[in-house]
Amino acid sequence: MKAYNKTKFRGDNMANYVLGLDIGIGSVGVGLIEKETGKIIHKSVSLFPSGAAASNVERRGFRGSKRVKRRKKHRVKRTEDLFEKYDIDVDLYLVPINLNPYEIRVRGLNGKLSLTELFVALKNMVKHRGISYLDDAIDEDNAATSGSDYKKAIEINARELKNKTPGEIQLERLEKYGQVRGDFSVKLEDGTERRLINVFSTSEYRKEAERILKTQQQFYSELTDEFIADYLEILTKKRKYYHGPGNEKSRTDYGRYRTNGETLDNIFSILIGKCTYYPDEFRAVKASYSAQEFNLLNDLNNLTVPTETKKLSLEQKEEIIQFVKDAKTCGAKNILSKIAKMIGCKADDITGVREDKDHKAEMHSFEVYRKMKQLETIDVTALTREQLDQLGRILTLNTEREGILESIHEYLPDTFTDEQIDELIQFRKKNTTLLNKGWHNFSLKLLNELIPELYHTSEEQMTILTRLGKQKPKNESAKTKYIDGELITEEIYNPVVAKAVRQTIKIVNKILQEHGEIDTIVVEMARDKNDEDQKKRIQEGQKKNKNEKDAAILAAAMDYSNSKDLPSTVFHGHKDLALKIRLWYQQEKRCAYSGREIPIAKLIDNQGGYEIDHILPLSLTFDDGLDNKVLVEHLANQEKGQRTPFQAMPLLTNSWSWGEFKHYVINNSRFSKKKREYLLFEEDINKFEVRSKFIARNLVDTRYASRVVLNALQDFFKQRGANTKIAVVRGQFTAQLRRKWGIEKTRDTYHHHAIDALVIAASSQLKLWRKTKNTLIRYSENELLDTETGELISDEQYKENVFQAPYDKFTKVLKSKELEDSILFAYQQDSKVNRKISDATIYTTRKRGNEEITVAKIKDIYSIEGYKKFIEIYKKTPNKFLMAQHDPQTFEKVIKVIVENYPDKELNDKGKEVLVSPFKKYYDEHGYVRKYSRKGNGPIIKQLKYLDKAVGKHIDITPENSSRTVALKSLKPWRTDIYFNHKTQKYEAVGLKYSDLKFQKGGEYGISEQDYLDIKIRAKVDPEAEFKFTLYKDNLVLIKDVESNKQMLFRFLSSCGKESEKHMVELKPYEKKEFEKGESLNFIWNLYPSSNQLQRKLNIPNISMYKVVTDCLGNKFIIKKEGESPQLTFKNF
Repeated sequence: MKAYNKTKFRGDNMANYVLGLDIGIGSVGVGLIEKETGKIIHKSVSLFPSGAAASNVERRGFRGSKRVKRRKKHRVKRTEDLFEKYDIDVDLYLVPINLNPYEIRVRGLNGKLSLTELFVALKNMVKHRGISYLDDAIDEDNAATSGSDYKKAIEINARELKNKTPGEIQLERLEKYGQVRGDFSVKLEDGTERRLINVFSTSEYRKEAERILKTQQQFYSELTDEFIADYLEILTKKRKYYHGPGNEKSRTDYGRYRTNGETLDNIFSILIGKCTYYPDEFRAVKASYSAQEFNLLNDLNNLTVPTETKKLSLEQKEEIIQFVKDAKTCGAKNILSKIAKMIGCKADDITGVREDKDHKAEMHSFEVYRKMKQLETIDVTALTREQLDQLGRILTLNTEREGILESIHEYLPDTFTDEQIDELIQFRKKNTTLLNKGWHNFSLKLLNELIPELYHTSEEQMTILTRLGKQKPKNESAKTKYIDGELITEEIYNPVVAKAVRQTIKIVNKILQEHGEIDTIVVEMARDKNDEDQKKRIQEGQKKNKNEKDAAILAAAMDYSNSKDLPSTVFHGHKDLALKIRLWYQQEKRCAYSGREIPIAKLIDNQGGYEIDHILPLSLTFDDGLDNKVLVEHLANQEKGQRTPFQAMPLLTNSWSWGEFKHYVINNSRFSKKKREYLLFEEDINKFEVRSKFIARNLVDTRYASRVVLNALQDFFKQRGANTKIAVVRGQFTAQLRRKWGIEKTRDTYHHHAIDALVIAASSQLKLWRKTKNTLIRYSENELLDTETGELISDEQYKENVFQAPYDKFTKVLKSKELEDSILFAYQQDSKVNRKISDATIYTTRKRGNEEITVAKIKDIYSIEGYKKFIEIYKKTPNKFLMAQHDPQTFEKVIKVIVENYPDKELNDKGKEVLVSPFKKYYDEHGYVRKYSRKGNGPIIKQLKYLDKAVGKHIDITPENSSRTVALKSLKPWRTDIYFNHKTQKYEAVGLKYSDLKFQKGGEYGISEQDYLDIKIRAKVDPEAEFKFTLYKDNLVLIKDVESNKQMLFRFLSSCGKESEKHMVELKPYEKKEFEKGESLNFIWNLYPSSNQLQRKLNIPNISMYKVVTDCLGNKFIIKKEGESPQLTFKNF
């Protein structure tokens, strides 16, 4: 292992290093090279669990579910207390559990109920009291709830409520469909399906409850008006969502009642954040008038127009602002057309326009203000700037009626009538997406200082801020030698990206600490949002490529020899034939430029007759991929030269007209969107500004998170007076370099991240960039190309200059086994104590002999997956189904009959036989399967329970007085403590689970000494064994075979094995995610032929074990002993 060299920071050394960083979703590849020689100084990969937004959503969902249950329980308790308070004679402990609350509620509307029945009805309604505002049920940002089916189901409820109560609707559905709760579909008499949802407003439940209570008041004098009022308050009372949890007596920093004694008006004010330049001022909302005006003015000042001054005048900006405010619909296209008409030019002549991710023009357009002008009861133009700003804040902060009402009365008193407020509330509900765009970086105070400057000058915001002497308040980290990662990621809201950037900053700081100044930092960032996106993109790309290649070869073979395959001999000596055939297929078997048909025999037999051309010059696009290539006749290629298709089309011999070509391109479904854009590009590439813009677009990564990283690093080095150059580049360019240098990318191991980082570092030193003052790193208009001649670099010159490695033997080193073996890996281990203790499923059990067996469920017998599970059990042991044991009539006369009489296979649209559930076939004819009854109207069957496995390791959560065990399973491992038994000379292990941890006396969290001792005894660890160290997931462990003197580095996963198997652990490889099945390690252990898991006992003779920790660069440090005893309790977690 390397000894750690704690080099002091060298701020005065000559910066001679280039740092390449390959930032992924769960990894950062690091490559450090000497700028002049290309000598590789450092190469490593930092690996960490990606920050998953989905897991945060899951945790929030669980917390929300717990809150709902807790509040429901609280309302039921208050209802019980209410009956006792008014001395209403109901024995709460003797209330029957088999009463139908829906039937009671309906009967109680007009007839007498017993007091016990009344309690059942009222309890049922406080448990399921609906939602406060029905409109809020439709979440515009949630595809699961915003579909037309959902809205139709809500509309069905609304229509039925005109002459029915929720209880009457629910009883009718229960009797007709066997279901009330949740979201379900039913089959109507005409064979169509209808979606039904048990969603009603709280106000409808209130009306029903009040009607029931008024009816019962006629029979029971104790049901006073006070009792009714108190019950209705329990039913409808709701904490103001903008107050958050807690109260005066029970303060919490998660609500408005703060632990420091402060009481906020609104919890959202703490989430807004403060102004970048005025840290005492809150940020303005994006929906405020001032923010909208500022954003559009900044867009206008960024534009360059073909006039003498190149910029818009004050009068022109005022006219454009008024034009946008008056327009009913307005986007970037409308604004640019207006400007073009105003100054007498084409919209394409205007440059400096912002672009979205699809490279379409994008401009701010007073969207909220224009929408507000459509209000019928309010004249928005009569409101002052201050009133509009405040209104934008109120409608952004508050989503429900109560909050909007309260805020308007407090902040805009006497401004609006009740009718106008009602319209504003409806406006908020109908424009959720528009008003949920959040907060500007600047406060209203700063915006109103900058707006006059934007009108009267042609400068954009950063230039104005610098001129006015506005500076961001320097935090303490700016005064240090290192970067504050937390500060940078404040502006990155994707948790996956933020985590990767924080890890990157740690690495940059460590490099600065160990190596001093850096000349250049080049960053490539992941294009995907998370692991699933990445996997999906790769899989879809591979599938699409394979399908197109296969289709192209098949089409060529059929044309060439009327067979399914081409003879292998046709590819001998014919360079790029496979690619030519693919392009031929893409282009519908014709030359892309002339439009003439290309016979496959000519393409194969005449090598020189057809060539591959770059649609746009490589020096412009930096794109050597399929999207920038076409197959063309030799003559057409020579005539086109270095022009675009638009420029070349009139000059080609016997070719398409531009109109014909355009029609062909637009209607060719095999062309990608990018290829269409390249083929139809109409701008003049001889204009310097066009070339500059296009190069920047294709080379520089302009995504939001990339800009945050770029700006943060530039600011940091600028503050320190360093000349470090920073670039965030697109992955497509470095991917081309890898291909040209012949560096294969395998994802089987993690090495490729470090190799990618070295390629990224070296890309900044290519000959072309050196010739042009290193434009990859310091991008500006006069540095991209030779400004003296304006010369475009040809494809051949480009290939020679750009793709040639900048250092001798550099690519050979990158491909070497020696380099691969020397790459270091740093894993982030998870030692947190407050993780999920098990899966969320609660299992009930049944006793079978001496064993407790868990009960599992097939959730949907009508689905293919549900039927697969059903038939698997049915064929082997049908008696496992609880229905077979407890309701044999239904099982024999219904389930069995359907399975034996309905098919489980059918032909799909392509004539292929596919699996289908017999229960679904039955449903298509008769509707849902029902339990056996003489009249055929038994309860609906959607699920089937069955006996699964022995309960095994579990957490017992059995309620009092329950005769059956209720358990949580799949207990999650936390850590493993390693001991050495001096008597046996063997290692022993104590595996701990998250479920072993509890709150201890004094408020600490962890495991008591007695509990730990009990676990240690069960693990059969000798009482006198010596504690060595603790291993968490992804800790490294070095195991040495004492006899052979061989050693191997592993990644620790967890303790494993059955209860009877002691000291068993699972190990993972150091340099990759998984072992291969049956992999030979040439060590004391090898993998079994059918397994890729290395699960072995540690208590074997003649081994030594050491814990290995690393820093973020992968430098290793050996730990032989980690204290006298393991840590058992934790204060901060």
